[in-house]
Amino acid sequence: MILQDEALTPLTERRTGRGALAAYAYEQIRERLIHSQYRGGDRLVLRPLAASLKLSPTPVREALLRLVSEQALELDERNTARVPVISRAVFVEIHALRADIEERLARNVAERITPEQIAALEECHNDFIRAYEAGDPHGTAVANAAFHSAVADFASLTLTAGFMHGLWTRIGPIYAAANGLPDISPADKNHPHLQLLSAFREHDVTKAAEAMRRDFAQAQSWLEPLLPS
Repeated sequence: MILQDEALTPLTERRTGRGALAAYAYEQIRERLIHSQYRGGDRLVLRPLAASLKLSPTPVREALLRLVSEQALELDERNTARVPVISRAVFVEIHALRADIEERLARNVAERITPEQIAALEECHNDFIRAYEAGDPHGTAVANAAFHSAVADFASLTLTAGFMHGLWTRIGPIYAAANGLPDISPADKNHPHLQLLSAFREHDVTKAAEAMRRDFAQAQSWLEPLLPS
């Protein structure tokens, strides 16, 4: 389906009618990218996608064009939205940015996290363990993304968390394409997620940052060899 720009509509209409639907479509597609529902090269054909979201094509078209402007999607030669195929060099760049941002978020969360939030993270990690032990690469990717998203949501750094979610729209499809599982089981007591949870319980900012750095080093050693050069 060809994407075409449309004439600008009044601001009031965008806030209440079509604009609200476009915002909803944007959030839904963005969540699918973050949680590894799409792989690099997947085409997001307008009408089937709109049907899956139970929306008309117009707000979905707007959402797709917004994601294209954010470089989470691209347009192919037929102007159809497509998930970019990430090269190894681009992955390394995005991964380094994520590492810096998520370390900042981990430090912030360690200072303020509540027992209820720790319990929510523990449940995310338990989902991670269950998917890993079931030999489910996609479920493993989804659970891992949910864990990192929750950490960001518990931070008071709203702008920083927004940047992190934006980068995850590029990373989620990489995890979706991984056919294997990470080398270290999430049930291993030395897994970085468990070390991060321990740091959060102690409200130890330094240990939280160290655990997040280890998590990124482990993810890079697993994913980078799978990517095209």
